[in-house]
Amino acid sequence: MRVKRLARVAAWFDPRGRLSRRVYARVVVRLLLLSVALFCAAIVLGSQGWREAALAAVGGIVGIWLASLAQAIRRLHDRGRSGWWLSIPLILTALSFVPVETQADAHPLAVVAYTVATLVASAWFLMETLGRHGTAGPNGYGPEPPGR
Repeated sequence: MRVKRLARVAAWFDPRGRLSRRVYARVVVRLLLLSVALFCAAIVLGSQGWREAALAAVGGIVGIWLASLAQAIRRLHDRGRSGWWLSIPLILTALSFVPVETQADAHPLAVVAYTVATLVASAWFLMETLGRHGTAGPNGYGPEPPGR
């Protein structure tokens, strides 16, 4: 029984294969709730002075993010796209940490253009993963997943 459960958890980190829209939505909700719970636990543990336990909870959040990336890649595979398509929203998200407020006065059009590009990429990613069905039948990433 434990081996089966461990195999199911390990499958969350495997980006190979395809994942249907319905299953992906359930996985995203579960991982999001687990991430929020670990984040709250890290805050509580850190505020109580249990630094090592709080850091362990943050490590769990990083693990959840890695599982989320693997599942997003599987979902993109179901749409017939490579996992590299995920780099577009990831790069834009990483660049969003650049201080925009300091650049807004000097380059307002660039800030607006970047913000619009980020919103378009995020909307595309949501539509691609949650809004559209996968390709019918087998594709280059494997057979059609069950649970359509």
